Amino acid sequence: MISLDTKIKDILENPVAKGIVEKYLPGISNNPLVELVKGMSLRDVSTMAPAKKLGLTPEVLANIGKDFKKAT
Repeated sequence: MISLDTKIKDILENPVAKGIVEKYLPGISNNPLVELVKGMSLRDVSTMAPAKKLGLTPEVLANIGKDFKKAT
């Protein structure tokens, strides 16, 4: 099951989960910075200062989590 605690690498390998993340953070899967955080979860990344600049706000994180639950 995909959740906010799933590693980003695994999210990007799952077409449904990747689509959900792309819905809220368009183009994020092609962002070169993603390579640096593939071993982390979205929840972990959201605590980092640059995450907010990329649009990963607490509200977006919550919406992604809700969509993950609906999809699984």
